[in-house]
Amino acid sequence: MAFKYKLKEAPTPNLAQQTGAKIGDVSYSKDGNTKFVVNSIDKETGQIGWEVIELPAFDKLNDDVDSLVSTAKGVYTKTKDDEEFRKIYEEARLLRNKIRKHLRSEYPDEYKRMTMEGEIDEMSTSGDVAAYNTPFAFKKSGKDGVKDNVYIKKFGYKLVPKDKNGNYVQKGSGLEVKNF
Repeated sequence: MAFKYKLKEAPTPNLAQQTGAKIGDVSYSKDGNTKFVVNSIDKETGQIGWEVIELPAFDKLNDDVDSLVSTAKGVYTKTKDDEEFRKIYEEARLLRNKIRKHLRSEYPDEYKRMTMEGEIDEMSTSGDVAAYNTPFAFKKSGKDGVKDNVYIKKFGYKLVPKDKNGNYVQKGSGLEVKNF
């Protein structure tokens, strides 16, 4: 059996060079509860040292307050005569905005990561040209429009329903629809 290298000649993998790691690089666990920061790199071996930071449940807090606002809005819109539910909905919105503002100002990296999650995977590289030039722009669109997007999933938007003639009409809007 022949060996390509003698033990002292064997190349040592330099992980830092292979990955392009630099001190200060940040990554997060999939659940968003742990932050990893590169804090040391051994110049000879390429071994990377990490600072592991357990984060508070920012993601869960953000999701829960979004759910609260969505639910409060649903209750308020179905009980329009109940002034107390309108106040509860307004207070929930103010609380959500207060939480977001605090996260944005005190934890900007975490907030940016949270708000970028769930964004559209495919991005346009067409510059100022409309994004529909990309091959996946209408991939999830059906005959009634796009139902699988961040506005519906994360923000709780609802599609405007069609009337019996197939026109999109918001209930109670009072607008007259004319087909041309």
